[in-house]
Amino acid sequence: MKFFKKKSIQNENNFDDFPPIGGLMVSKMVLDKNMKPRFLYREKRTRPEDSGWRVFTGFESEEYTDNPDNSGIYNPSTILKIDPSLKDILLKGIGSVYERLSDDSGWYKVTDFDLEDDYMTTHKLTEEWTIEINNLFERTIEEDGTLYYTTGDKSIRLTIWNLQKNKDELYEECKHDITNRDETFSKTLDQFEFSDSQVSRIGYLIQENDEEKIYNVLFGFTIIDKEVLQTAFYFDEEEDFDWAINTWKNIKLQTL
Repeated sequence: MKFFKKKSIQNENNFDDFPPIGGLMVSKMVLDKNMKPRFLYREKRTRPEDSGWRVFTGFESEEYTDNPDNSGIYNPSTILKIDPSLKDILLKGIGSVYERLSDDSGWYKVTDFDLEDDYMTTHKLTEEWTIEINNLFERTIEEDGTLYYTTGDKSIRLTIWNLQKNKDELYEECKHDITNRDETFSKTLDQFEFSDSQVSRIGYLIQENDEEKIYNVLFGFTIIDKEVLQTAFYFDEEEDFDWAINTWKNIKLQTL
């Protein structure tokens, strides 16, 4: 006589422990007509409980999507049980757009879809400093006063140090700290300098990791007399390295 083991329920397919990213606005075609999503984008959220994700089958007419009764707000676990292929995509940041050609084909990134909030804007950091940054980034101030920008998969932390030293002294101190930093937990992968006659810029690149992923961190120090603006740029994908460098360079004195 053969004995068959009873199959256990796989918790990994339940998705109830999926990160709390907020609710998804989903076309009711997905649930009412049991159709899998084929197009989704993540825009800047309108309230804290909103993930910003907008999910469609790709068969909705403009008239259909314009009717608010034809969409609903759902937990990520509800949609992931319908389509587990969205598991990694739903962790992508604000500004992400994805599409696929059929229910069984792979997802690909869309680069020519215009989001309402996708444009560059200039923010005033202090009386001296401004930053040019994409409007998709959400801006908050942390408890310790650090200014924080994020889309979810790209983030920036900015702190300004006021010190009674001139630019050259502060530059040498930063350079010494970078050259002699403790590399026990993270090696210095590269060093950078983009100094000019008015502003000194020096920095370095490392990789860090948490329980879920490995990510890159670019530390930049922007220096003038008596002041160091310290920035940390966090990004998952190597293609975002240029974004980090260019955003660092776009931190400027208002008098320039």
